[in-house]
Amino acid sequence: MKVEMEMGLKDVPGSLLRSLEPISKHGGNIISVLHHRSEADDVKVKLVFQIKDLKSLQLIEKSLKQGAIKISDIIVEGRRYYEKKTISFILIGHVIDSDIRDTIDRINNIGCVSDVDVVMPDPSAKSSVLMKADIDNGDIDNVVDLIKDICEEKKLAFICCLLK
Repeated sequence: MKVEMEMGLKDVPGSLLRSLEPISKHGGNIISVLHHRSEADDVKVKLVFQIKDLKSLQLIEKSLKQGAIKISDIIVEGRRYYEKKTISFILIGHVIDSDIRDTIDRINNIGCVSDVDVVMPDPSAKSSVLMKADIDNGDIDNVVDLIKDICEEKKLAFICCLLK
């Protein structure tokens, strides 16, 4: 089976090698590796490889996720198997005091919060939190609705998401 996989890797030494190891470990034969470095946080990588069956692909996918490697798209034999998008959004208010862990856990029920940046000038002041979450393409509207509900419940301001 021919697989085309797109992912975003951190621009640090060894990250490309770590993304290739699970493919080799689970019997994949790598055909090509293309990568594009840009101003963005991640280096976009497209891999094309052969595997014997879907079980091998599932093992590869699981290993990559355990290694915190962000997969954005998988095409198997020309058909879309998997697609994720990354959304970025800002929450403003008493985000920490209103249980940021609960907010993250609720978003993680649908997607996966992959990055959190907090600006908190003073413990008693309002904070600003930039979050990035990796979401299955079909669940984006559900996640945005969930974030709006959380913000209404916790009296937070929500600055609409950017989609990558």
